[in-house]
Amino acid sequence: MKITNKQLAEQFISVVESGNQKELEAASDVLIAWLASRGELKRFREIIRGIDQVWKDKHGMATITIETAYPIPTSVRSNLEKQAVGAEIRERVDVSLIGGARIRIDEHLIDGSIDGALKQLTHALEK
Repeated sequence: MKITNKQLAEQFISVVESGNQKELEAASDVLIAWLASRGELKRFREIIRGIDQVWKDKHGMATITIETAYPIPTSVRSNLEKQAVGAEIRERVDVSLIGGARIRIDEHLIDGSIDGALKQLTHALEK
């Protein structure tokens, strides 16, 4: 019986979800070795996509991108990581934002930047 990519992704998540970095690396090595022994390494990319989707389905988010005019302090990043366990947090510095932040959670955008407010004001005044 062939194990589907989704089943492999679900099993991988269940193994590594409560583990540490070392356990994650060990589970990854086992998965790759298992695929190699079966001559199925070509499935790896789809399994990775499945892992992302399973994680998103289970935890509700996959990627948080924070754009700020200045690098965020370590304490703020630490609090974000505690609030969004398991999400990949990406940071971007964009001085054109002037201040505030633009936060994208998967496909949802929250624009709390000064640049965004100025653009909204300009758009409203043009009407």
